[in-house]
Amino acid sequence: MPHLADTTNLQFVSFWLGTVGWILVAVAAGLMEWRIWNVADRTIITSGVAWVGIWRSCFFSDRLVSPGLRVMYCQHISMFDTFAPVEIYVSQVLMVLGILAGAVGKAVSVYTFRNIFFGMNEARSLRITFSFGGALYIFSSVCVVISVGWNMNSVLRNHTIDFPANFYMPSSPSTQEVGSAIYVGISAAILLLFSGIVFLCYTFPERHGPKIHPGDSLESISVSSFNTSHSRCTPSAVSRDDQSSHEHAMDNPAFQSHENISIF
Repeated sequence: MPHLADTTNLQFVSFWLGTVGWILVAVAAGLMEWRIWNVADRTIITSGVAWVGIWRSCFFSDRLVSPGLRVMYCQHISMFDTFAPVEIYVSQVLMVLGILAGAVGKAVSVYTFRNIFFGMNEARSLRITFSFGGALYIFSSVCVVISVGWNMNSVLRNHTIDFPANFYMPSSPSTQEVGSAIYVGISAAILLLFSGIVFLCYTFPERHGPKIHPGDSLESISVSSFNTSHSRCTPSAVSRDDQSSHEHAMDNPAFQSHENISIF
């Protein structure tokens, strides 16, 4: 019979995949390459390329500070700025929620594995914590999908942003492309969604062992018990009893912990 921990191998792998996905969510939120703007006017943006993220916009310039000095100029995009499109504000909130939900989901998963490996006598608690952690992973994945999908749609439709003068950004690029942050976010969403589904699909192993059916009478149980105790007096029965005791020792609850766990 397998140990209880052996029934959670897929969930354990999914936990690490979800951890990678959670890290990628934080990476995607911090990257500035959500939108890549190609600009025609290189008076200030001498590189001809600007990056627009959900928190800041940046570009390289050789003339903004002093001629010949190449610097990266960045301006922060706040939730209180009125010039940015709504998808940027929504993405700021959703990406933070995704990071927080993923962190709580990881904590719940660690607590569940701790109960499994150190002994837990309530199957219902294991199912609840696995389901709760999986739901948080899926919620985090949904937050990321909405953020990257909305911004990708704006890029593909070549939507403009009316930046203020201190950003030194044109209101519209000649062309724009999907940045690497969106691809990182998509990868993170896939990993989190897979992990959440695996956690939700966890099924507790059925208990094995002798059972007393409702139809069994007390007389038949007593007769069976008497015959069993009588047969132990014979030499052959003693050897069989020793073998049975050895097999029972191999199935000790200390090693086969799922046999003694309450299903309800």
